[in-house]
Amino acid sequence: MVSWSDLLTLLFASVVVLYASASRNGFPSAHPKTVVKPQTAVNVPPPRRPETQTGDDLTGPFQRLRDSLRNEIAEGKLQVLLETRGIVVSLRDQSSFTSGSDEIQPSALNSIGEVASIIRELPNSVRLEGHTDSVPIHNARFRDNWSLSAARSAAVLGLLESRFGIPAMRLAIAAYADNRPAAENESAEGRARNRRVDIVILSQRNI
Repeated sequence: MVSWSDLLTLLFASVVVLYASASRNGFPSAHPKTVVKPQTAVNVPPPRRPETQTGDDLTGPFQRLRDSLRNEIAEGKLQVLLETRGIVVSLRDQSSFTSGSDEIQPSALNSIGEVASIIRELPNSVRLEGHTDSVPIHNARFRDNWSLSAARSAAVLGLLESRFGIPAMRLAIAAYADNRPAAENESAEGRARNRRVDIVILSQRNI
């Protein structure tokens, strides 16, 4: 019995030693480990914002207006300027309105139509600014220069909307009477320059 017990003990010890040796020599285990490969970082560019026309650079529209209205500019019927606030088209009183009235002369329609074609290309808002000279006016229709300057700017607004299809939400009027002269009021020439309606295509930063 003692010898048989010794034999079993030796066999058990041998099995344990063999198992330990197999584990050290890299035999596959019952639960193999999962190897996760590191992911390579990929630089993905951010999505591009859609390009929109902002209306900040008015140089191109200004040049096109100067070209299309060069005859009227040469004849002194209007003036086209590029200012910080935007493009300013000054419609002279004697060429655009009946004297002492807010009625727009038919001869001015083509010029205003050229301005309207540029306005339609842009997203910018437009302000119609009425101006007079310093000579007081008082007639059956207008009690003072404020009324006249407001009526003339409103008349141009109505024309842009009804005849040339400019949305009313893009338009606004302002009346200054003789408070923002373009020239001195002491001479007939200066007073003629002051009687005007300015169509101002506002730059986006001035809206």
